[in-house]
Amino acid sequence: MENSSNSSSNEEAILKRILSDSSVEGIIMANEQGQLQYTSFDNNATFPIVSKLFSFTDIARSTIRDIDPTDDLITLRLRTQDKEMMVVAPEDGIKIIAIQKIKSSIPTKKQTDDEYNDTL
Repeated sequence: MENSSNSSSNEEAILKRILSDSSVEGIIMANEQGQLQYTSFDNNATFPIVSKLFSFTDIARSTIRDIDPTDDLITLRLRTQDKEMMVVAPEDGIKIIAIQKIKSSIPTKKQTDDEYNDTL
C-alpha cells in the first residue's frame, strides 16, 4: 500500500477490503488540511483529484449548513457515465475519496425528441 505510513492496521484492513473490489479504481485518504494519509493513485492523478473534490465538498458542506446550521455533510456521491466518486467526510477530520467504475447491467434509455419537449 502506498503512503500508508500514518494508517492504523484497522484502516489498512478496511482499505484493502475496499480495494479488493474489481470495480474500485482507487482510494485517497487525507486529513482536514489535505495532507495525504494514503493513496492508491500516482501523484499526478492524486493531487488534482484531492484539490477539486475537497473544494467541491467544502462548498457542498457550506451550502447544507446555510440551509440548516444543525446539519452536516457526511457523504458526497458524484456519478458520471463511466465512474462514481464518493467523498466521505466523517467528524474526525479524515476525508476519504473512493473512485470506481460503474458496473451497468441496466441499459440506458435514449430519450427521444418528444421526451425533451414538455408540452403542459
